[in-house]
Amino acid sequence: MRLSHRIYNLSIFKISIIFSIIVGSGFWGYGIDYYEAYHFSNLNWGGWQDRLGFRLSTFTIFDIHVGVYLVSFILSISLGFYLRQFLILKKMDLFFFYILIYIIGIHTWPIIMSTSNAMRQGISMSLIFISFGYLLSSKNLKSFIFIFIAIFTHNSGIFYFLVFIYLFFLKFITKYLNFKKFPGIWYLLSGIIFFCLTVFSLKFTVDINGPSRIIEGDYRYPFLLISLAYISIFSYKFRFLKYNDVCLFLYLFCFVSSAVLFLELNWQYERLMMMMTLPLILTFSLLLKKEFSYFFIFLVFIALLILTILNGMYDQGLTLLDTSKYKNYILS
Repeated sequence: MRLSHRIYNLSIFKISIIFSIIVGSGFWGYGIDYYEAYHFSNLNWGGWQDRLGFRLSTFTIFDIHVGVYLVSFILSISLGFYLRQFLILKKMDLFFFYILIYIIGIHTWPIIMSTSNAMRQGISMSLIFISFGYLLSSKNLKSFIFIFIAIFTHNSGIFYFLVFIYLFFLKFITKYLNFKKFPGIWYLLSGIIFFCLTVFSLKFTVDINGPSRIIEGDYRYPFLLISLAYISIFSYKFRFLKYNDVCLFLYLFCFVSSAVLFLELNWQYERLMMMMTLPLILTFSLLLKKEFSYFFIFLVFIALLILTILNGMYDQGLTLLDTSKYKNYILS
Protein backbone atom coordinates (compact mmCIF):
# COMPACT_ATOMS: atom_id res chain seq x y z
CA MET A 1 0.00 0.00 0.00
CA ARG A 2 2.83 2.39 0.87
CA LEU A 3 4.54 1.60 -2.42
CA SER A 4 1.30 2.39 -4.23
CA HIS A 5 1.05 5.80 -2.56
CA ARG A 6 4.68 6.51 -3.41
CA ILE A 7 4.11 5.65 -7.05
CA TYR A 8 1.11 7.96 -7.23
CA ASN A 9 2.89 10.79 -5.43
CA LEU A 10 6.00 10.44 -7.57
CA SER A 11 3.88 10.40 -10.73
CA ILE A 12 2.04 13.56 -9.67
CA PHE A 13 5.33 15.32 -8.93
CA LYS A 14 6.99 14.30 -12.21
CA ILE A 15 3.99 15.23 -14.36
CA SER A 16 3.69 18.57 -12.55
CA ILE A 17 7.37 19.36 -13.18
CA ILE A 18 7.08 18.52 -16.89
CA PHE A 19 3.83 20.46 -17.20
CA SER A 20 5.29 23.55 -15.52
CA ILE A 21 8.32 23.50 -17.83
CA ILE A 22 6.14 23.19 -20.95
CA VAL A 23 3.72 25.92 -19.91
CA GLY A 24 6.24 28.20 -18.24
CA SER A 25 8.53 28.15 -21.27
CA GLY A 26 5.68 29.51 -23.39
CA PHE A 27 5.10 26.41 -25.50
CA TRP A 28 1.35 27.08 -25.44
CA GLY A 29 1.85 30.85 -25.45
CA TYR A 30 0.85 33.32 -22.76
CA GLY A 31 -2.56 34.84 -22.12
CA ILE A 32 -3.55 38.47 -22.46
CA ASP A 33 -3.52 39.00 -18.70
CA TYR A 34 0.10 37.91 -18.62
CA TYR A 35 1.13 40.63 -21.06
CA GLU A 36 -1.02 43.20 -19.30
CA ALA A 37 0.26 42.57 -15.79
CA TYR A 38 1.88 39.26 -14.90
CA HIS A 39 5.01 39.75 -17.02
CA PHE A 40 6.23 42.28 -14.44
CA SER A 41 8.74 41.21 -11.78
CA ASN A 42 7.71 40.67 -8.15
CA LEU A 43 4.57 42.76 -8.45
CA ASN A 44 3.41 44.33 -5.18
CA TRP A 45 -0.11 45.24 -6.26
CA GLY A 46 -3.48 44.62 -4.71
CA GLY A 47 -4.81 44.72 -1.20
CA TRP A 48 -4.58 42.21 1.60
CA GLN A 49 -6.95 39.87 -0.24
CA ASP A 50 -4.84 39.32 -3.37
CA ARG A 51 -1.30 40.62 -2.82
CA LEU A 52 0.03 37.11 -2.22
CA GLY A 53 -1.45 36.10 -5.58
CA PHE A 54 0.39 38.94 -7.35
CA ARG A 55 3.64 38.05 -5.58
CA LEU A 56 3.52 34.38 -6.50
CA SER A 57 2.41 34.87 -10.11
CA THR A 58 5.14 37.45 -10.84
CA PHE A 59 7.87 35.89 -8.70
CA THR A 60 11.20 36.60 -10.39
CA ILE A 61 14.76 35.59 -9.46
CA PHE A 62 17.80 36.88 -11.39
CA ASP A 63 15.57 38.05 -14.26
CA ILE A 64 14.02 34.59 -14.52
CA HIS A 65 10.22 34.78 -14.33
CA VAL A 66 9.65 31.87 -11.98
CA GLY A 67 5.98 32.77 -11.48
CA VAL A 68 4.64 31.13 -14.65
CA TYR A 69 6.48 27.92 -13.80
CA LEU A 70 5.36 28.07 -10.18
CA VAL A 71 1.68 28.67 -10.91
CA SER A 72 1.59 25.90 -13.54
CA PHE A 73 3.23 23.52 -11.08
CA ILE A 74 0.79 24.39 -8.27
CA LEU A 75 -2.19 23.97 -10.60
CA SER A 76 -1.01 20.58 -11.79
CA ILE A 77 -0.02 19.14 -8.42
CA SER A 78 -3.24 20.33 -6.75
CA LEU A 79 -5.46 18.70 -9.38
CA GLY A 80 -3.39 15.52 -9.12
CA PHE A 81 -3.88 15.45 -5.34
CA TYR A 82 -7.62 16.15 -5.48
CA LEU A 83 -8.23 13.66 -8.29
CA ARG A 84 -6.32 11.00 -6.37
CA GLN A 85 -8.37 11.57 -3.20
CA PHE A 86 -11.60 11.48 -5.17
CA LEU A 87 -10.77 8.20 -6.90
CA ILE A 88 -9.80 6.69 -3.54
CA LEU A 89 -13.25 7.65 -2.25
CA LYS A 90 -14.85 6.11 -5.33
CA LYS A 91 -12.57 3.05 -5.04
CA MET A 92 -11.40 3.52 -8.60
CA ASP A 93 -7.85 2.26 -8.29
CA LEU A 94 -6.73 1.76 -11.90
CA PHE A 95 -3.38 3.54 -12.14
CA PHE A 96 -3.50 3.92 -15.93
CA PHE A 97 -6.97 5.48 -15.74
CA TYR A 98 -5.80 7.94 -13.09
CA ILE A 99 -2.78 9.06 -15.15
CA LEU A 100 -4.87 9.37 -18.30
CA ILE A 101 -7.57 11.50 -16.65
CA TYR A 102 -4.95 13.54 -14.81
CA ILE A 103 -3.05 14.43 -17.99
CA ILE A 104 -6.29 15.25 -19.82
CA GLY A 105 -7.49 17.32 -16.88
CA ILE A 106 -4.46 19.61 -16.69
CA HIS A 107 -4.93 20.44 -20.38
CA THR A 108 -8.59 21.46 -20.10
CA TRP A 109 -9.96 24.99 -19.93
CA PRO A 110 -10.01 25.59 -16.12
CA ILE A 111 -6.31 24.73 -15.78
CA ILE A 112 -4.91 26.09 -19.05
CA MET A 113 -6.90 29.31 -18.62
CA SER A 114 -5.17 29.81 -15.27
CA THR A 115 -1.56 28.96 -16.12
CA SER A 116 -0.61 32.32 -17.62
CA ASN A 117 -3.89 34.22 -17.85
CA ALA A 118 -6.08 34.09 -14.72
CA MET A 119 -3.02 33.31 -12.64
CA ARG A 120 -4.09 34.65 -9.26
CA GLN A 121 -7.44 32.93 -9.62
CA GLY A 122 -5.57 29.79 -10.63
CA ILE A 123 -3.59 29.87 -7.39
CA SER A 124 -6.81 30.28 -5.44
CA MET A 125 -8.38 27.40 -7.37
CA SER A 126 -5.37 25.21 -6.60
CA LEU A 127 -5.62 25.87 -2.88
CA ILE A 128 -9.33 25.02 -3.00
CA PHE A 129 -8.56 21.75 -4.82
CA ILE A 130 -6.11 20.84 -2.05
CA SER A 131 -8.72 21.84 0.53
CA PHE A 132 -11.24 19.56 -1.20
CA GLY A 133 -8.74 16.71 -1.17
CA TYR A 134 -8.37 16.98 2.60
CA LEU A 135 -12.11 17.42 3.01
CA LEU A 136 -12.68 14.10 1.24
CA SER A 137 -10.39 12.38 3.74
CA SER A 138 -12.07 14.15 6.71
CA LYS A 139 -8.99 16.22 7.55
CA ASN A 140 -11.06 19.29 8.24
CA LEU A 141 -8.37 21.40 9.89
CA LYS A 142 -5.99 21.04 6.95
CA SER A 143 -8.89 21.73 4.61
CA PHE A 144 -9.68 24.91 6.53
CA ILE A 145 -6.05 26.08 6.44
CA PHE A 146 -5.74 25.81 2.66
CA ILE A 147 -9.06 27.46 1.88
CA PHE A 148 -8.17 30.20 4.37
CA ILE A 149 -4.88 30.86 2.56
CA ALA A 150 -6.88 31.16 -0.68
CA ILE A 151 -8.40 34.36 0.72
CA PHE A 152 -5.04 36.12 0.26
CA THR A 153 -4.49 35.08 -3.36
CA HIS A 154 -7.61 36.35 -5.12
CA ASN A 155 -10.98 37.92 -4.31
CA SER A 156 -12.72 34.67 -5.21
CA GLY A 157 -10.97 33.04 -2.27
CA ILE A 158 -13.16 35.07 0.08
CA PHE A 159 -16.24 33.79 -1.71
CA TYR A 160 -15.24 30.14 -1.35
CA PHE A 161 -14.15 30.60 2.26
CA LEU A 162 -17.63 31.90 3.13
CA VAL A 163 -19.20 28.86 1.44
CA PHE A 164 -16.87 26.68 3.55
CA ILE A 165 -17.97 28.42 6.78
CA TYR A 166 -21.65 28.13 5.86
CA LEU A 167 -21.13 24.42 5.09
CA PHE A 168 -19.93 23.64 8.60
CA PHE A 169 -22.56 25.90 10.14
CA LEU A 170 -25.19 23.94 8.22
CA LYS A 171 -23.68 20.61 9.32
CA PHE A 172 -23.78 21.81 12.94
CA ILE A 173 -27.42 22.89 12.69
CA THR A 174 -28.40 19.68 10.90
CA LYS A 175 -26.70 17.51 13.52
CA TYR A 176 -28.18 19.13 16.62
CA LEU A 177 -31.65 19.89 15.28
CA ASN A 178 -31.81 16.34 13.91
CA PHE A 179 -33.79 16.87 10.71
CA LYS A 180 -35.00 13.35 10.00
CA LYS A 181 -38.13 14.24 8.07
CA PHE A 182 -37.78 15.62 4.58
CA PRO A 183 -33.98 16.18 4.70
CA GLY A 184 -33.92 16.97 0.98
CA ILE A 185 -36.33 19.87 1.59
CA TRP A 186 -34.15 21.04 4.47
CA TYR A 187 -31.04 21.17 2.28
CA LEU A 188 -32.96 22.91 -0.49
CA LEU A 189 -34.32 25.50 1.95
CA SER A 190 -30.82 26.05 3.36
CA GLY A 191 -29.51 26.68 -0.15
CA ILE A 192 -32.30 29.15 -0.92
CA ILE A 193 -31.58 31.03 2.31
CA PHE A 194 -27.88 31.16 1.33
CA PHE A 195 -28.88 32.46 -2.11
CA CYS A 196 -30.91 35.28 -0.55
CA LEU A 197 -28.17 36.17 1.91
CA THR A 198 -25.66 36.33 -0.94
CA VAL A 199 -27.85 38.61 -3.05
CA PHE A 200 -28.47 40.89 -0.08
CA SER A 201 -24.80 41.09 0.95
CA LEU A 202 -23.47 41.63 -2.59
CA LYS A 203 -25.83 44.56 -3.08
CA PHE A 204 -23.97 46.37 -0.30
CA THR A 205 -20.42 45.23 -1.02
CA VAL A 206 -20.06 45.04 -4.82
CA ASP A 207 -20.65 47.64 -7.52
CA ILE A 208 -23.48 45.83 -9.30
CA ASN A 209 -24.18 48.91 -11.40
CA GLY A 210 -20.81 48.68 -13.11
CA PRO A 211 -20.30 47.39 -16.65
CA SER A 212 -21.77 43.93 -17.19
CA ARG A 213 -19.64 42.09 -19.72
CA ILE A 214 -19.13 38.68 -21.23
CA ILE A 215 -15.58 37.34 -21.63
CA GLU A 216 -15.15 35.69 -25.05
CA GLY A 217 -17.99 33.14 -25.36
CA ASP A 218 -21.21 33.34 -23.37
CA TYR A 219 -21.30 30.31 -21.04
CA ARG A 220 -23.82 31.64 -18.53
CA TYR A 221 -26.76 29.46 -19.53
CA PRO A 222 -24.91 26.14 -19.83
CA PHE A 223 -23.37 26.81 -16.41
CA LEU A 224 -26.77 27.73 -14.97
CA LEU A 225 -28.26 24.55 -16.40
CA ILE A 226 -25.48 22.52 -14.75
CA SER A 227 -26.12 24.27 -11.41
CA LEU A 228 -29.88 23.69 -11.57
CA ALA A 229 -29.35 20.04 -12.50
CA TYR A 230 -26.92 19.63 -9.60
CA ILE A 231 -29.34 21.22 -7.12
CA SER A 232 -32.29 19.15 -8.37
CA ILE A 233 -30.47 15.83 -8.39
CA PHE A 234 -28.73 16.16 -5.05
CA SER A 235 -31.81 17.57 -3.31
CA TYR A 236 -33.33 14.20 -4.20
CA LYS A 237 -30.15 12.20 -3.57
CA PHE A 238 -29.59 14.01 -0.27
CA ARG A 239 -27.66 11.11 1.27
CA PHE A 240 -24.61 12.29 -0.68
CA LEU A 241 -24.91 15.70 0.96
CA LYS A 242 -25.00 14.11 4.40
CA TYR A 243 -21.83 12.08 4.02
CA ASN A 244 -19.72 13.94 1.46
CA ASP A 245 -18.63 17.44 2.44
CA VAL A 246 -17.31 18.30 -1.03
CA CYS A 247 -20.66 17.32 -2.51
CA LEU A 248 -22.40 19.58 0.02
CA PHE A 249 -19.92 22.40 -0.67
CA LEU A 250 -20.67 22.26 -4.39
CA TYR A 251 -24.40 22.10 -3.67
CA LEU A 252 -24.21 25.34 -1.69
CA PHE A 253 -21.87 26.81 -4.28
CA CYS A 254 -24.49 26.29 -7.01
CA PHE A 255 -26.88 28.48 -5.03
CA VAL A 256 -24.47 31.33 -4.29
CA SER A 257 -22.94 31.39 -7.76
CA SER A 258 -26.48 31.63 -9.16
CA ALA A 259 -26.93 34.67 -6.92
CA VAL A 260 -23.91 36.25 -8.63
CA LEU A 261 -25.54 35.63 -12.02
CA PHE A 262 -28.86 36.94 -10.71
CA LEU A 263 -27.14 40.28 -10.06
CA GLU A 264 -25.75 40.19 -13.64
CA LEU A 265 -22.14 39.97 -12.50
CA ASN A 266 -21.49 37.99 -15.65
CA TRP A 267 -17.73 37.61 -15.90
CA GLN A 268 -17.47 36.98 -12.14
CA TYR A 269 -20.01 34.19 -12.54
CA GLU A 270 -18.10 32.69 -15.46
CA ARG A 271 -14.83 32.66 -13.53
CA LEU A 272 -16.42 31.18 -10.41
CA MET A 273 -17.99 28.38 -12.43
CA MET A 274 -14.72 27.82 -14.27
CA MET A 275 -13.02 27.10 -10.97
CA MET A 276 -15.58 24.44 -10.04
CA THR A 277 -16.02 22.80 -13.45
CA LEU A 278 -13.74 19.82 -12.76
CA PRO A 279 -15.02 19.15 -9.20
CA LEU A 280 -18.61 19.31 -10.49
CA ILE A 281 -17.85 16.76 -13.21
CA LEU A 282 -16.25 14.40 -10.73
CA THR A 283 -19.04 14.77 -8.17
CA PHE A 284 -21.73 13.95 -10.75
CA SER A 285 -19.96 10.60 -11.21
CA LEU A 286 -20.80 9.70 -7.60
CA LEU A 287 -24.32 8.96 -8.83
CA LEU A 288 -23.04 6.11 -11.00
CA LYS A 289 -21.68 2.68 -10.26
CA LYS A 290 -17.93 2.37 -10.44
CA GLU A 291 -17.78 0.73 -13.86
CA PHE A 292 -20.00 3.43 -15.37
CA SER A 293 -18.04 6.16 -13.60
CA TYR A 294 -14.94 5.23 -15.60
CA PHE A 295 -16.76 5.90 -18.86
CA PHE A 296 -18.52 9.02 -17.61
CA ILE A 297 -15.38 10.74 -16.30
CA PHE A 298 -13.35 9.81 -19.38
CA LEU A 299 -16.00 10.95 -21.88
CA VAL A 300 -16.72 14.25 -20.11
CA PHE A 301 -13.03 15.07 -19.65
CA ILE A 302 -12.40 14.31 -23.33
CA ALA A 303 -15.38 16.47 -24.31
CA LEU A 304 -14.05 19.31 -22.17
CA LEU A 305 -10.61 18.97 -23.76
CA ILE A 306 -12.11 19.08 -27.26
CA LEU A 307 -14.16 22.17 -26.35
CA THR A 308 -11.01 23.77 -24.94
CA ILE A 309 -9.20 23.22 -28.23
CA LEU A 310 -12.15 24.32 -30.37
CA ASN A 311 -12.49 27.46 -28.27
CA GLY A 312 -8.99 28.45 -29.38
CA MET A 313 -7.30 28.09 -26.03
CA TYR A 314 -4.22 26.58 -27.65
CA ASP A 315 -4.15 28.98 -30.58
CA GLN A 316 -2.50 31.58 -28.40
CA GLY A 317 0.74 29.64 -28.68
CA LEU A 318 0.74 30.56 -32.37
CA THR A 319 -0.82 34.02 -32.25
CA LEU A 320 0.74 35.58 -29.16
CA LEU A 321 4.35 34.57 -29.53
CA ASP A 322 4.93 37.86 -31.36
CA THR A 323 4.96 40.17 -28.35
CA SER A 324 6.04 43.29 -30.21
CA LYS A 325 2.65 44.93 -29.74
CA TYR A 326 3.08 44.61 -25.98
CA LYS A 327 6.55 46.13 -25.70
CA ASN A 328 5.24 49.64 -25.23
CA TYR A 329 2.18 48.58 -23.26
CA ILE A 330 1.38 50.96 -20.39
CA LEU A 331 -1.04 49.88 -17.73
CA SER A 332 -4.00 52.17 -17.25
